[in-house]
Amino acid sequence: MSRVAVSANPADRRALERLPTALRAKVFPGAVDCVIRDYNERGARLEFKEPMALGEHVVVVIWSSGLAYEAVTRWRAGPQIGVQFQVGRDLRRPTPAHFAAIRAAWMNRRPRMSRRKLIKCAAMIDDRAARRGAWISD
Repeated sequence: MSRVAVSANPADRRALERLPTALRAKVFPGAVDCVIRDYNERGARLEFKEPMALGEHVVVVIWSSGLAYEAVTRWRAGPQIGVQFQVGRDLRRPTPAHFAAIRAAWMNRRPRMSRRKLIKCAAMIDDRAARRGAWISD
C-alpha cells in the first residue's frame, strides 16, 4: 500500500501554476483595497495593508480592467488571503442585479469628461497646430 504525501504548502497542492502580479483590486462587500500578488484562472492570493476580517463569500474586482470574480475564501495568513474563483463577470457588460452597486462603484472610478472639456483642460497639450505647421514648412 502506498502513501500519498500531503504538503502543508498550498502552492504545492494547486492544479495550475499561479502567475505573479501586482494588480490593484477591491474586495466587496466593503470596497476594501488590496493587491493581487498571484493568480490563475481558478484563484488568487490577495494582500491587504493589514489583516482583514472578510466573509467566506466575496467579490474581487480587478480595478484596471473591470473583471469581477465571485470567490470563496480558502485560506488566511496575516494580511494575505487565498480565494478560489467561482464565477467571473465583466463589469463593462450588463451584470446581474446583485452586482449593481459594485458595477456603479467601478463605473464611477474616475470622472468622465467630454472631449471639448479635455482639450480646454490646462493639463492637456494640444500640438495639432504645431504638427500641421511642420507639414507645411517641409
